[in-house]
Amino acid sequence: MVFIQSSKNQTWLLPPDIREIISSDHICYLVDSFVEELDFTDFELRYAGAGHPAYHPRILCKILIQAMIDGIRSSRAIARCARENVVYMYLAEKLIPDFRTISDFRMNNGSLIRNIFKNTIYAAREVGAVGLGQLSIDGSVVKAFASNNSTVTKNELGVIDDYIDQMLKEITITDELEDKQLHQCRGYDQLDSTSKSRVKSICKKYADKFQNSEQKKNLRCIKNLKKAKDESIIDNVEKFSLTDPESRFIKNKKGRIELGYNTQLTVDHKKGIIIANDVCQDRNDVHQLKPQLELVEQYCGQLKESTKICADSGYMSEKNIQLLMQKNLDPYIPERTDKNNIKKVQKRKNGSIIHASFFTYDEQRDVYVCPENQILKLYYEFYDKRRSLTRRVYKGISCRGCKSNQQCTNRKDKTRQLQVNCLSNDRKCLKEKMSTVEAQRIFEERKYTVEPVIGNYKQNLKFREFSTRGLNSVKNEFNLMCAAINLKKLWLHKECK
Repeated sequence: MVFIQSSKNQTWLLPPDIREIISSDHICYLVDSFVEELDFTDFELRYAGAGHPAYHPRILCKILIQAMIDGIRSSRAIARCARENVVYMYLAEKLIPDFRTISDFRMNNGSLIRNIFKNTIYAAREVGAVGLGQLSIDGSVVKAFASNNSTVTKNELGVIDDYIDQMLKEITITDELEDKQLHQCRGYDQLDSTSKSRVKSICKKYADKFQNSEQKKNLRCIKNLKKAKDESIIDNVEKFSLTDPESRFIKNKKGRIELGYNTQLTVDHKKGIIIANDVCQDRNDVHQLKPQLELVEQYCGQLKESTKICADSGYMSEKNIQLLMQKNLDPYIPERTDKNNIKKVQKRKNGSIIHASFFTYDEQRDVYVCPENQILKLYYEFYDKRRSLTRRVYKGISCRGCKSNQQCTNRKDKTRQLQVNCLSNDRKCLKEKMSTVEAQRIFEERKYTVEPVIGNYKQNLKFREFSTRGLNSVKNEFNLMCAAINLKKLWLHKECK
């Protein structure tokens, strides 16, 4: 067999252009042209004047977007790609930014990253990939970059805070003694203020080497502890994380309660473009419909009347329905159903207990009538915070002597009770509409729009856990992810043409 001859030690007479090595239809060219059209005037004004030259923000934006497309989120891995990967060499324009530069840029430039995401929406609208005829909203829990074990309660936080105050007093006294010792040193008084601060910082570095390592560890935690104390004032939470105080304990789809953030998406049905995204600390989605609609109108303008809005039962509430009706939008949101209640309903319909659907409501007398023609009168009503609605309880008045008592109730007092939701007229109309075949078909289209987007970034791009800490930082990271997904869809849309 004859092998193809290689030229391992052969040098190039003329160095090749990097673009000759990269495929002509690679997505990096779309990333390059997209970022080149962004406005970096604010950065150019900020870095004008004397000082060490900085990396242009377009270079860092290019490699960050390409890294998100490739599922790379570690700043060290991105810096390594800029050294070793020809695609990243091309986007970085043959520069090699440090991993700290990449990490700090991603953390400190939230407005620019948000504008990158907005520009992907504008680009999609220009090529006709956004229709705004039907939108789907959904949320998903993404794990925070924090351990469930490094948490403290409110009481523990108060004790630690007192301990830190005492420690800071001791450190202040130590600093005063060090200042006195420095003043006694020969030549210290002749130095200017800049030289004095430099000498003081160098002396502090040498002094830190002799400090107890545990004490230094505690000093590094002071910032997070203070942040956790602020979070306890803002949000009434029993437990806080020391590594990421802004994260919250949220139940994920597997039923496990872990530290994380609630990510929100609004996806257009035409080509699956993300037109709004956000990250919040809420444990559920019920309060996130309004912020998502506001972001959609901010990025895409006022929505047309009768625009279809699809969301799961987690967004169902009276306020959300009123908001959609005021905007003349067409909602498709089912009522909340508890999974445990569904199992109970299936069990009762099999014959063990008479199901509530066999009871008829008499609107004139405001009573329920059971299959044995016995009456259930209004007992009391209450507000269910979890479902965000008022519920009414009806109680039987002559259940003890009924021949079907054993099949009707398991209560000790042998009386049947029914819990009924008090729905507004708009909510009743929506419930009736959702029972139709057409509404169910429209609602099922969520499975082919917003849910695949979530599955894509969690399964394919491995975005199950944030790599940064703090609400603002994770928002920047999620905006980059959504911008990368939109650019990938635009690239596929272009390839299809």
